[in-house]
Amino acid sequence: MAPILTFAMTAAITPGPNNIILSTNAVNYGFKETIPLILGVFFGFLSVLTLCLLGIGELYKSFPAIAMIVKIVATCFLVYLSFRIFTSSSFSDEKNSKKFSFKDIYFFQIINPKAVTVSMSSSAIFIQNKFSYQIEFILIFLCFVISTSTSAIAWAAIGHSFRKYLDDKKKIVIFNRIMAILLLMSISFIIL
Repeated sequence: MAPILTFAMTAAITPGPNNIILSTNAVNYGFKETIPLILGVFFGFLSVLTLCLLGIGELYKSFPAIAMIVKIVATCFLVYLSFRIFTSSSFSDEKNSKKFSFKDIYFFQIINPKAVTVSMSSSAIFIQNKFSYQIEFILIFLCFVISTSTSAIAWAAIGHSFRKYLDDKKKIVIFNRIMAILLLMSISFIIL
């Protein structure tokens, strides 16, 4: 179980679209308002992982066109999201600011390049038939329950802790732009 948990923790805690979105949202809206997004990441990722462990990941391998479509949609969405973050200039006090919802982040996991890649890799690497399929499935799933929840809460908490230092419009604009650029850089997961 140690190798699976190590892989899961490393994959979950490293910067990627989910972690950047959670941290940015917590800076702009606070930790409490980020809880639905944390749950969206948690349940969305575990849904993708479950599908891959059940064999849907083979569909991506068998039909490269599906993978290409997902890459294009993910790239477009991440560019759009980066633009929204880059142009945001203040905390959530603006009446017309639209927050992401549980549903938005849950369904984003289907095209999230890091989530799909990690899920497919996990099913390919750790389903080894050393134990019964059900046991291996449960072990992988439990490791990702631990890593995904820990990482999501940690990144949201980090973002929330930055909130007190970003006390004027100029600082929040700089923070949002840095996060937008990092999110754009995460597109390399798609291209590679």
